[in-house]
Amino acid sequence: MKYANWMKNVGEGFIGEMLRAAQNPEMISFAGGLPALELFPTHELQDAFQQVFEEQGSSALQYSQTAGYPKLREWLASQHQRNERPARIQEVIITTGSQQGLSLLAQTFLDPGDTVFMETPTYLGAIQAFEGFRANFQMIPCDVEGIIPSELERALQHTTPKFLYIIPNYQNPSGKVMGLERRKELLKVAQKYDLLLIEDNPYGELRYEGEPLPHLAELGENVVYLGTFSKVLAPGLRVGYVLAGEDIIMHLEQTKEGVDLHSNNLTQRAVYEYLKQDLLPDHILKLREVYDVRRKAMVEAIHTYLGEQIEMVVPSGGLFLWGKLSGVQDSFAYVEDMIKQNVLYVPGALFYADGRVSNEMRLNYSCSTPEVIEEGIKRLAKGLSKGLSKR
Repeated sequence: MKYANWMKNVGEGFIGEMLRAAQNPEMISFAGGLPALELFPTHELQDAFQQVFEEQGSSALQYSQTAGYPKLREWLASQHQRNERPARIQEVIITTGSQQGLSLLAQTFLDPGDTVFMETPTYLGAIQAFEGFRANFQMIPCDVEGIIPSELERALQHTTPKFLYIIPNYQNPSGKVMGLERRKELLKVAQKYDLLLIEDNPYGELRYEGEPLPHLAELGENVVYLGTFSKVLAPGLRVGYVLAGEDIIMHLEQTKEGVDLHSNNLTQRAVYEYLKQDLLPDHILKLREVYDVRRKAMVEAIHTYLGEQIEMVVPSGGLFLWGKLSGVQDSFAYVEDMIKQNVLYVPGALFYADGRVSNEMRLNYSCSTPEVIEEGIKRLAKGLSKGLSKR
């Protein structure tokens, strides 16, 4: 078959491989970014869907507006500010998860050969979304707070990217948080060079320590904000959104019309019915409480069973722990050893768009109980020990 040229460089996706391995009932997977399924508000969502069927059945099953269900867009606009003013419905478009938002942005902005700036490291799904439109990647150096503004400015003096993609809150995979002053510094550099910022915020509500920080979209201009209900409600709903200037939203709407006409109309209405009952704040508090316990359990298990073999970044929120293995050059080389121990992680190399070798790993703690987490870290330590002994 005559597939697109860029597909020649795409092997079997690691995500697909890990999902298949995770089907083994004996497997403990720390690889996915999965919320805990036992915490989904199943009954409340069932009631919301039932209410939609009873009150809006026919219209909910009909074609809908490409930009999304107006009442849901209005609710989302009411939750946000843009450049220190209230957001408007015209600045919101509903997407099929925030992953579609990334894909729509890529399709709308990128021509083959365009450059995208990214954090070091960055979200694998964003690399995949932008790679599909033949983008070139430049990774900007980061420290404990993320993108270093001076390094960004240095890069901008030599290269003009289409945009910079960043996750300021509990970054995937590193778990880092960008402080308030760093956010302001970054916005100053972006304004100076007329740089478009893509702010992805899937984990911002999952905060276990500290105080909330304003979004970049709240503080400055030229920011596109991506939000989602996948991590705070349920990923199977596939409801995300993009908040941006009206002109960008109009162009995204044109792109989306050619992709899927509109996201699921029934689900959008049910999510709105759930939201208007003001159930989400208490649900988020419950998630924070449970995930915080699991985060601490993973940190304790790593201290106990791996000790100085791994250098951790302990996150103050989000779903992931980022670790650097000592005495290891390439964490990818140990995946098969771990599968034999029935435990999975994501090797760090996948989060770098420049093909570098990495001794890092990403571990998810949200979808495992403390007991399972302890057993999984035991297996990880055993697999690492066996892998090292063979090399």
